Amino acid sequence: MKKHILPLLLAALLVLGCTGKTNPSVSNEPTAAPVQDTAAPEQKTQAPEQDATASEGADSTAAERTFRFSTTDIDDNAIDDSVFEGYDLIMLNFWAYWCGPCVQELPELQKLQEQYPNLLLLGVIVDNSDMAETRAVIERAGAKYRMVYPDGDLMELAAKCMYIPTTYFLRADGTILGEPTVGSNSLEQWSQIVEDNLK
Repeated sequence: MKKHILPLLLAALLVLGCTGKTNPSVSNEPTAAPVQDTAAPEQKTQAPEQDATASEGADSTAAERTFRFSTTDIDDNAIDDSVFEGYDLIMLNFWAYWCGPCVQELPELQKLQEQYPNLLLLGVIVDNSDMAETRAVIERAGAKYRMVYPDGDLMELAAKCMYIPTTYFLRADGTILGEPTVGSNSLEQWSQIVEDNLK
C-alpha cells in the first residue's frame, strides 16, 4: 500500500541532510552509510520540512500528538502514532538492508528493546527494493521489534537524513528530543543514550 512511495523517499534522502552528529566509534569501521539513490530521474522530489517543535505539557492523546503517521509494518499490519501511548520513550531507527552499520547493530537494538520495556523501538525501512533480503537480514539478526514503512511524519523525518542508520527519540506526545543520532552504536552506547533521553 505505502510501498510505492519509497523510491521518492530515496531520492529525497539525498537532497536533504541530517542535522545530527555522528557518534564516535572505537574502531575505524564506518558507523553510517550514505543513502543510495535508486529512484528514476522523473521520480526525484523534495519532501516538505517537518516542524519538530511541540508545545509544553502536551497530552499524549492522538488528538494532541505532535508527530503523526499511519502506515503498515512489513507484515502489512496497520500501525499509527497511537502505538506511542504507554511508553516513556520512542526510538525511530531508520535503516536499509544494504547498509553494513545498520545491519550490524540490529542484534544490539533487539537487546536494547528487551532491556527497556518502557521503550518503543520501531525500525523504519527506507528501501524496499529487495524485501526478500530485508526479511532475511531481520531474521538473521533476530530482530523482533516492529519494522515499518515510512509515511506521514516518518517520511518527513527520513527525508531529512543523508546517512543511515539515523535514529530519532521522541516522547509519547510526539515531541522530538534533541538532534538525531547518526551512525551505529553498541548496546552499551545505546543504553547510555536511552538513559540520557529518559531523564
